[in-house]
This record gives sequence, structure tokens and C-alpha cells, in this order.
Amino acid sequence: MPPTATFQQLFQDRDFREAFTDVLLPGYLPKQRWFTSKGKEISECWIAEAFSVQEDAGIVLIDVAFGDGSTERFQMPLAINGTPALRAAYQEHHPGLILGEITGTGMLVDAVAREDFRARLYSLIHGGERLDNGLNAEAGRALGEAPAEVSSVVPAIDTSNTAIIYNDRFFFKLFRKLDPGLNPDLELVRFLSERTGFAYCPPYGGSLGVGEMDDPDYLNLGLMSGKVDNHGDAWSLFQDLTARYFAGEGDVDEETRGRARLLGERTAQMHQGLASAGPDRPDLEPEPLTGDYRGEISDAAVRLLDRQFAQLKQKLPGLTGENRALAERVLNARTALNERLSRLRDRPLAAKLTRIHGDYHLGQVLYTDDDFYIIDFEGEPLLSIPERRRKRPPLKDVGGMVRSFHYAAQGQLLLNPDRYAGRDLAERAEHWYRTVSEAYLDAYFAACNGADFLPADPDDRRALLELFILEKAVYEVAYELNSRPAWLGIPLNGVLSLV
Repeated sequence: MPPTATFQQLFQDRDFREAFTDVLLPGYLPKQRWFTSKGKEISECWIAEAFSVQEDAGIVLIDVAFGDGSTERFQMPLAINGTPALRAAYQEHHPGLILGEITGTGMLVDAVAREDFRARLYSLIHGGERLDNGLNAEAGRALGEAPAEVSSVVPAIDTSNTAIIYNDRFFFKLFRKLDPGLNPDLELVRFLSERTGFAYCPPYGGSLGVGEMDDPDYLNLGLMSGKVDNHGDAWSLFQDLTARYFAGEGDVDEETRGRARLLGERTAQMHQGLASAGPDRPDLEPEPLTGDYRGEISDAAVRLLDRQFAQLKQKLPGLTGENRALAERVLNARTALNERLSRLRDRPLAAKLTRIHGDYHLGQVLYTDDDFYIIDFEGEPLLSIPERRRKRPPLKDVGGMVRSFHYAAQGQLLLNPDRYAGRDLAERAEHWYRTVSEAYLDAYFAACNGADFLPADPDDRRALLELFILEKAVYEVAYELNSRPAWLGIPLNGVLSLV
């Protein structure tokens, strides 16, 4: 190995590759916040591909095999720190991003903390460069007026991806866990901001990937979008609004209702934009909701109910107090719930399936002084990319937001027990949820204005919406049972409210 090996030379060296996968990675990966499988035992690592983007830095794709037989692919931007200044900077400010010293070569580190590497990623996308090694970048319309030179920062955001902000104008999301196929976040933001009039998601700035976007094995490495100045997510906004509501004795105030109505309008406009694709975009073009599809979603909901009820019954002896009483009531309602979920199977209705957000709740919406912006179109993270890209009834998104309103009211009480000690606010919380959901739904249906992706009959709309609300609540029961038992009462009450 030459004493001043380039990134490309280093990752072509057999001895180094073996030490990297067998020694460095098993100790390094579990300490990284973006490594989503910390609870699994790593059995083997190997390098899938390594792409040089500058002489001393590049992007490495690694495959990790686990003891349970599963395999996952991750993206690692890596650099060789060969100068004393770079070494010292990492030792002082980024010790957790150091993988190790490579004898005769330099310090191997996560490259994102280096400004020159971040600038190189930006220049790749700004220039729409296509490298001989297979890396392809695309510049979106939003980058057209942007300067070629930028400054950048890495915000301290605790997520499973890595964020870079350029010139305080562009937000680059570098995906860590990779799945083959076109990432819906790239696909839908690109379509909405460049092919429709929808202005309430961050504009598409560009992307970086491996291969061609229409290739089923395409790997999306990163997404650039315009940065939206905001005050936080809508969950925090509605927590402030519920706190004000519970502090008084009056009805839900007009600001809260108005915010809910506006969010309903923006949701409808998002769905109208997604439904506007024509035959030139077959992956996005709406298609009829068939009887077979009705049967499929009904059967899937019933299977979900069966699985979650089995788990709830198994864990019932460990529940206490109100949660146990609620769980027993839910378990006793199984027949009624089965009937409710199955009712749609034989109910003919005319509607369209479209692409949807797929993981829609208050945490996926940013708020400003007077508006909302919808973000994170990746879809349900536990699903594969082909599953996330399936067309579905837009009311599935709506059902997710309705459940989020229920959580906003009940969560305010759970998160602040001392503030509300000695007060029985259950009915007041339910009233807030019903009022806000009604304002949201009324505005949504009015703004859709007879769109053909909705059933024309109000009773059909309600039946389809209630299936998705109930399905979401049943899913939440299992989540809270395993992750936050103290919150279990929220989805249990949500299930019972629909019986």
C-alpha cells in the first residue's frame, strides 16, 4: 500500500477491505445513530460498492448480515484524513466519526463532517454530473438560480438519515439505509414541485443515485430540496393549542379550527396534485379501485386485527388499571370489529387509487406563521420501496391524520400529568378531537370538490375512511403495547370509538 493512497486505491486493497469489514465495521456501526438495527447481532459485513468522488473521499455501500438471517444495505460517506489539521479537528470535535488509523495512509472517518466533501456533493448535484463509476446526479429546477459555491452545516437532527443544509437555502437528505427502487420521497416531491401547481412541499432541488431512475435496482443516495423556514412540526403546534384549550373551560377556539381547516385544504391539494398524473407517468397515473382491491384491503385489515388481538390477549395479564379494563373491552368487541372491517368487501363503490403520502401525520407537516408544508414522502418505513410505491385510496392519508389529532389531545394529557393532576379531562379531550377532526374533514372534502379519487356517495366515503382509521388504531395498539405501554389507552380508546 503506498503511503499516500487515494480513496480508490485504499478500497481496492484486499487486506484493507478485509480489515474494514471484519474489524472496523462491527465495532463502529452499532454506535451510529443512523444504524437502525442496533438490537440485531451482526454476523458479517462486506463491501457492495465503493465510489470515489474526490481523491481522498467517496461513498461506500456496505451490506450487513445479521444473526436472524436478514441483510440490510447502508451508505457510508468516508474520507481519509491525511493532514495533522484534519486529524486534530476530528479528534477534538468528531471523535465518534473516526473509524480508525490506516497505517501509512491516514485516519479513516465519516466524510460528512468535512466541508470540502459536503461541497463536492453539492457540486455533483448542481452540475448534474454523471460519473464513470456509476454515480449519477440530477439538478432540479430549484437549483437553476443557485450559486455554484456554497457553505454548509450539518444540523443536529436525530434521525435515521443524515442532513446537510447548504447556504441556509437547500436541505440535502443523505439516505443511510438503502433499498433498491426509486425512493417515493424523491419521486413524489419531484413530480409535485416540477409537474403540478402544488406549492406546499419543499421544492425539488436534485438527487444523487446509482444507476438510472427507471431501473428497478436504482439506489437513491440522497435528495436535495428547498429549505422551508418554519417554526417546527404541526405536532408541536397542536400541542400548544391543546394546552391552551385545557387551560380554560371554553370551546375549541377559532385559531385551532382554522388551522385544522387549512391543513384539510392542503391535504386535498396534495392529493389533487398526486392524482393529476397522466399516461406518460404510469407509476403515478390513477387507476380504478376494483372489487379485488376492496377485498384485498379488507382481508389485510382483518389479518392485522387477528395478529394484534393475539398479542394483546397474550400481554393482557401484565396490564393494570384502566389499560387492562380498556383492553378487555376491545378484546370483547372483536366480532363487531371483524364485521366492521369486512363490511367494505361487498360494498361496491366507485373511486380511484393514486399515489399517496403513505405515512401522514402531524409530525410530517411543518408550520409557518400562516401556512403548512408537507414533508417526508418516503412512506411507511417498515415497508419495502415497491410496497411504498403502490397506489392506494387517498383516504388512507386522511385516516392517519385523524388518528394524529386523537393523539394530539390525549398526548397533551399524558405528557403533562402534573399540569392536569386532579382533573378529569377525558370528555373534554374527546370533544377537542371530534371538533378538530370535523373541521379538518369538512375542509378536505370541500377542497376536493368532487375529485374522482373519492367515492361520490358520502356513506361510501365514510365507510372507506373508517376502515383506515380503525386499521391505523389497531396498528397503534401493537406499537404502544411494545414501545410505550403508558400510551396504550390512546389507541384502545380509538378502536372502541369506532365500534
